[in-house]
Amino acid sequence: MKVDVKHNDGLSRELNIEIPADTVKAEMDKKFAEVRQTVTLKGFRKGKAPLNMVKSIYGDEVKADVIDQLIKDSYPQAVRDNTIKVASKPTVTALDFTDEGAFTYTASVEVFPDIEKIDYSDLEVPTTEFEVTDDELEKVSEHYRMQFAEFQEVSREATENDVVIADLEKIADTKNALPVAGFPDSKIDLSNPTTVREFREQLPGTKAGDEKEIEVVYADDYSDESFAGAHITYLCKIKSVTERVLPEFDDAFAKRTSKAETALELKLQMREDMKRQKEETLKKEQRREIIRQICEKNEIPVPDGLLEEYLDSMVKDLKKSYPDAEEKELREKYRPVGVNSMRWDILWHELAEQESIEVLPADTEKWMEGFAASSNLTLEQAKMTLSRSGRANQLRESLHEEKVLDFLMEKAKKVSAK
Repeated sequence: MKVDVKHNDGLSRELNIEIPADTVKAEMDKKFAEVRQTVTLKGFRKGKAPLNMVKSIYGDEVKADVIDQLIKDSYPQAVRDNTIKVASKPTVTALDFTDEGAFTYTASVEVFPDIEKIDYSDLEVPTTEFEVTDDELEKVSEHYRMQFAEFQEVSREATENDVVIADLEKIADTKNALPVAGFPDSKIDLSNPTTVREFREQLPGTKAGDEKEIEVVYADDYSDESFAGAHITYLCKIKSVTERVLPEFDDAFAKRTSKAETALELKLQMREDMKRQKEETLKKEQRREIIRQICEKNEIPVPDGLLEEYLDSMVKDLKKSYPDAEEKELREKYRPVGVNSMRWDILWHELAEQESIEVLPADTEKWMEGFAASSNLTLEQAKMTLSRSGRANQLRESLHEEKVLDFLMEKAKKVSAK
């Protein structure tokens, strides 16, 4: 087999492949023999038809099958023999047979960039000393109490901390954005920042039996395009006002949470949890900064095919939430994200090879033990769960990337966060 590799612009390569006539003839003879054994032609028993008749009837079909098989056999070998790091599926063109009977074709592919050495010098990541303030602890304590609050109906006017039960009747809708006429027995939490702003601002001061018209105005750039720019007016019929009764933060409350036996123990645990969350947040920030700097120091080209596959997947996911979004705009918006994502993926794999960073059985076992503990499973159950999920390779990739990031973190200079 002859292979001529042509270097085109950027990461594009053309493999011009020629398969010798004797190989082609052997494959054709083999295929015709198989067909002859399986077909039944009029006037002949199965497998006994003259070969020239089989060739006359099934020649084109056999030729197409042989071409397909020759490409499947020769292309991977050509890639291996020429040490080509293929990054995309081949586009096969110029299929032809020479006068001597050889078969030729061209396989166009994209390759991964050649990287002599990854530069990871002079990396810097932010670091800080963690402190959980009393104010932060008090806010979390209040959140815990809110979770265990009881509600009781009151006869007074609603305040910004109450929950209002109301029948909502739609009386105006400029864009017909809302397909339903109303929402009976709606529970409106006036203390929740995710509650519609107009309700939070206008329902305080109302009481059971009151009626109030409230217009909700959606911004022109609202995330859900069907509501963007809409003006919807509701007639709110107040049925009741309820207030939260928060429990005391004492030993009895600590036991109710099932997290501690005493209030002091619960607060100490909360403080440790908050510190751990801050550490995890910093760790994620440090890793993002490491990735940014590595990509900046090593601005390798990214194969267009990989980038387009990334954008295809991204657009597909975004379309589920924003079906009316323009695909062209989405692709342009997320192209820089895709370039850096693909660049980092290439770089960390190359760095793992450069520095001989591997995932060892002990690494996988350690992750399994953590997964089992957090999921309340035995180690064997955890392994079976992973095996059934089909995510073993994905886990290995994730652990491999983590080890590369750990390696880079050890090399990076820690600087005080501003």
